[in-house]
Amino acid sequence: MNPGKLEDFAVLEHIFTPSFNLLGLEARILRHGQLEELANKIAHCVRCGKCKPDCGVFHPAGSLFYHPRNKNLAIGAIIEALLFDAQREYSTKFELLQWLEEVSDHCTTCHKCAKPCPVDIDSADVSVLERRILADWGYKHTAAATKMTLRYLHSDSPTFNKVFRFGVLRAGFVGQQLGAVLAKPLQPKKGPSKHYPLQLLSSPMPTVPVLTLRDLLPNCKEDQVLVFEPDQEAERTVFYFPGCGSERMVSDISMAAIHVLMGLKTRVVLPPPFLCCGFPAYANGQAEMHSQNGLRVTILLNQIRDMFTHLEFDGCVVTCGTCREGLNEMEAAKLFGGRLVDITRYALERDLQLAGTGSESYLYHAPCHDSLDGKALDVLDQLGGFGSVTPVPNCCSEAGTLSLSRPDISAAMLHRKRESLAEAMPEKGRATILTNCPSCMQGLGRNKGMGVDPQHLAVALAEKLSGKSWLKQFKVQAGKAKAFNF
Repeated sequence: MNPGKLEDFAVLEHIFTPSFNLLGLEARILRHGQLEELANKIAHCVRCGKCKPDCGVFHPAGSLFYHPRNKNLAIGAIIEALLFDAQREYSTKFELLQWLEEVSDHCTTCHKCAKPCPVDIDSADVSVLERRILADWGYKHTAAATKMTLRYLHSDSPTFNKVFRFGVLRAGFVGQQLGAVLAKPLQPKKGPSKHYPLQLLSSPMPTVPVLTLRDLLPNCKEDQVLVFEPDQEAERTVFYFPGCGSERMVSDISMAAIHVLMGLKTRVVLPPPFLCCGFPAYANGQAEMHSQNGLRVTILLNQIRDMFTHLEFDGCVVTCGTCREGLNEMEAAKLFGGRLVDITRYALERDLQLAGTGSESYLYHAPCHDSLDGKALDVLDQLGGFGSVTPVPNCCSEAGTLSLSRPDISAAMLHRKRESLAEAMPEKGRATILTNCPSCMQGLGRNKGMGVDPQHLAVALAEKLSGKSWLKQFKVQAGKAKAFNF
């Protein structure tokens, strides 16, 4: 792509938007409201387009042209217009910032564009900064469904969580499924509807499990941890951080993870209920909520580690890629064994070998925030027992709260995912698709009508180890967990 464009490496030192040289009055104008920081982040973009192939949102067939290079051009144009407006119209309201929202919304914050970028621009960080700027200036529009979800994930109140999950999540998902069926005749034949309610009903959401992890565990207060001892003598200890998706949403993931860890003769330390890594607030530009959550969880993790100074931790285990990013920011790895590790990789490191080569065929979806760093197929091959695994490209379209905030973008991405699934589906018409992300379980679950059954790798491991009855075994194990104050 663009051969020879970067042969003269001196070009990387130049700024390609004239006003970004920040001379005189322009520099003083941009110092307001983090605009200078935004300008500096994208100023050195050389327009090479190497970010296009890896961008999960860039999909011309679905009228999605917002890959990082185009967005950088748009940001530059908007900032140029702001400078002109401020100097010629004497306006300091920066009303033109409202057009920045359309640019910032088209991003799943996956960071995949950063690796091929020759000038190290991470468009995920740029998008989050844009959302913070928009929120500070009052131009950020957050859908009511997204606001409620963020409020739910931020709360650690047992009563609020129980009421919200039953009254909003379970009832809301059933209502959405019914609405999707009723609204089908009203949907346009091509592309998503222009009306937000119809966009939300474009595809039915999967059913939320009846029980959460905490429904099966002994009572645990906000100043307590639960410790699970394996049936055999524990050979090591890990700290497991379930996160919102695995603990509150698709709760069988956290149950399966603990069951697998105990099967590996591993003692499991589980934090207090309803902790969130903070990534949803971060990705939505909610700086204050993200800061509060990060401080609260950081204090708890340090207190837990201080309590267990007599134990040597073998790592902090996660079942979600975004949790790994959030915990990495809090430096959780330094507290618990020096690393954050996915449950599947941890099982492989502990020499788990599944019986036989496996005769089943699976599909596999790699999340945007991949806790296996793109090595899932290698890990599954070394574990054995999974037979043939076929990767299915492209984003699942859920992208956390993107499907709630911008269902029009999500619908276009889902259409592309369905095209990829249709090509990979076996002749029998049904397939299990593995993934290692709770949010992707939601996105993939929208394809039930195609015969696609999503399954988290933690659940797949539990079934391989203990059969379909693994949940009954876990319920017995869960009853033996002990709470300790810290």
